[in-house]
Amino acid sequence: MVKTFVSMLLSLALLVSAALFEHFYIGGTFEKFDAALVALECKVREEVASREDAEAVRALWLADKKDLHAVIPHNDIAQVDYWLGEAVSCIETRAYTDALAKLEVLQTICRQIPMTYKITFENVF
Repeated sequence: MVKTFVSMLLSLALLVSAALFEHFYIGGTFEKFDAALVALECKVREEVASREDAEAVRALWLADKKDLHAVIPHNDIAQVDYWLGEAVSCIETRAYTDALAKLEVLQTICRQIPMTYKITFENVF
């Protein structure tokens, strides 16, 4: 009886710690990416952004994307890849108005994805 109770408590502790790790890891990763997007957006608004600036943001995303595959669905990652590719193309062709629209969508995605993994009443029950 005691072993069962201890096993149940240990399992619960592992689940809670895994959920907390996932919450903070995903939140931190997307906060960092969102900050890079905001910096790129400022350059696009001033119309001084270059392909290298956009590629630096893409490199940041690619570095983080490898680890995110383990915790978030592939569709969410593919969506970020798609919009980031669109934004890079717009910046390369100096279509800054279109690039701003793409970056706004990316920022919205980066703020919504972590919300689906937050430990809230709606997500738990």
